Amino acid sequence: MMRRILIFLHIFFVYLISAQSGVDSLLIVLRKEKDPQKILALQNQVSDAYKYTEPEKMQKYAVLALKNAVIQNNAYQQSLAHQNIGVSYQLYGEFDKAIKHFEIAEKISGNLPDSKKYRDLQAKIYGSKGFVHMQQNEYAKALENDFRAMKIYEETGNDIQLAKIYNNIGVIYKSIDDKENALKYLLEANKTSKNKEPFTFAKSASNIGVIYLFHNKPALAKRYFDNALSSYRSNPNPNGLGELYNNYSHYYIKINQPDNAKKSLLKAEENFLSIDDTFGLSDTYLYLAQIYFDESNLNLARKFAQKSIDLATVLDLPEASMTNEKLLSQIYDKEGKKDLALEHLKNYDAEKEKFDKIKNEQQRLKTELNFRYEKEKLEKTENENRKRLKWIFGFSLSGIALLGLFFYYRNKEKQKTILLQKQLAEFEHKALHLQMNPHFVFNCLAAISAFVVQNGKDEAIRYLAKFSKLMRLTLEFSKESVITIDKEIEALQNYLELEQLRFNHKFDFNISKEQNIEDDTAIPSLLLQPYVENAIIHGVVPKDEKGFINITFKQSEDQLLCIITDNGIGINQSKMNKQNSVSAHQSMAMEISKKRLETLELLENKKIELSITELKSDNKILGTEVLIKLPLEYIKQ
Repeated sequence: MMRRILIFLHIFFVYLISAQSGVDSLLIVLRKEKDPQKILALQNQVSDAYKYTEPEKMQKYAVLALKNAVIQNNAYQQSLAHQNIGVSYQLYGEFDKAIKHFEIAEKISGNLPDSKKYRDLQAKIYGSKGFVHMQQNEYAKALENDFRAMKIYEETGNDIQLAKIYNNIGVIYKSIDDKENALKYLLEANKTSKNKEPFTFAKSASNIGVIYLFHNKPALAKRYFDNALSSYRSNPNPNGLGELYNNYSHYYIKINQPDNAKKSLLKAEENFLSIDDTFGLSDTYLYLAQIYFDESNLNLARKFAQKSIDLATVLDLPEASMTNEKLLSQIYDKEGKKDLALEHLKNYDAEKEKFDKIKNEQQRLKTELNFRYEKEKLEKTENENRKRLKWIFGFSLSGIALLGLFFYYRNKEKQKTILLQKQLAEFEHKALHLQMNPHFVFNCLAAISAFVVQNGKDEAIRYLAKFSKLMRLTLEFSKESVITIDKEIEALQNYLELEQLRFNHKFDFNISKEQNIEDDTAIPSLLLQPYVENAIIHGVVPKDEKGFINITFKQSEDQLLCIITDNGIGINQSKMNKQNSVSAHQSMAMEISKKRLETLELLENKKIELSITELKSDNKILGTEVLIKLPLEYIKQ
């Protein structure tokens, strides 16, 4: 978010002189105007003009316009005033207040007549909401509003604003590492803004070049970089130029021209320094450090890596900090300074953990967006089917001969709807299953990192061997929605042994199943792991004495009972502990598991029960019991 705020401030700087000149002209006209309606319109225009220079005055004139618009009962100017007030709060970084005013503006604009002028205002409001949600890293909401704005601008033919929206959508997809969709919208932004909006044209061209470099197409990347450079030379923008020269350095490294890469980075430094863009400088210094390290110039590599990491620490940039820490560790290792090399390697592990959380969230969001896309397609198909049914129903009333035909088509469409609903449930199940795996794997990797630091080489090798076995098992049935109960037990056995090592045998465990349970009994894969993990982390580990976890599988008529019991601190004490700790992963894993059970119940149309009970005796806490009742099913051979 800091990066976007800096970029936004730099854009203000570029437009400062021309914008101030425009404000002065509007103020002269406003002072001379006598017509109340024209005064109202001018106040909103002055407010909008101040967004490039003084947010405080922007809000002042927007508030004046709002008061006059209410008096004159002018809905359009009321909506526009709320839009301007929202933008002023956005510039102050008060995003909740900004969204509040954007929503009021949206509500008012929804009652305006259907014309290009009023629809463009609606699109402007949606675009503003999208930008604020992007600032808050709420990418799904940002895309939702940007797509609504895009649809209106496409219908009204407003190419300049449309190009900006295309670029924003492309940047969002690039932020969540969805390069395919990012390239699609950036290319649209570049094509639409050509000869119309120089900044959007140059910015999109620079981003397109980066994606083509990733796809190993350096010649194509160079062509777009050159287009961006030509546009920036005609319409100078230090921030854009700095980022472009950083991108050029990647191109020169790709074609094995490190000297040209260094020249580009020095030009990037010059542009970033001219506007004090510390974010851009952090990247520039990192790229220089990597080049000098590859050339075995350790002094310069260390110098630029340290400059980069200093900036990255201030700006809270986990990826840059992680890369710099690893590079500094390698530099000190080559210099024979083992203590410093180890220190920076530990720092690298810490920063990598932060960055992995960000990447996991990006993957979760990509899955969510793909699921939404599939859901919208299904809903669109269902809506079309409903319209078709209404059409058939209307014509069937014209005669008895068509009545039979009507019932035939109604039954046929009903079957289609049932099939679509089942497909929708399956899509949701798959999406939730994909969300589960990254959290499970991340926890194991975090455990490995902690154990390596704490226990030394021999124990680390044992830990890694068990982890590799667990990963092999996980990969074997990760593509399956259900597995045999014996495989689930084997995976839980490995997982609990790993956690025993991690927590220095803080607890013992036992896994058992009744003899009457068949070997091919089916159970959803990785279903119990989050509840077992919760029992360990929040049940037995906080306990002073040694803990015990018991997992039992029983069969009761047509149900499979999965029982997880611990002798930990209990539910209430665990909740109190969680209030003083960061437990986002735990809560997310438990929530995903709960949703999986709900989705399975919908998909199978069979009752699934989940209960979590605190065990007591004479007001003494004995632990916690998790009981999951599943319909009894078998793996089909």
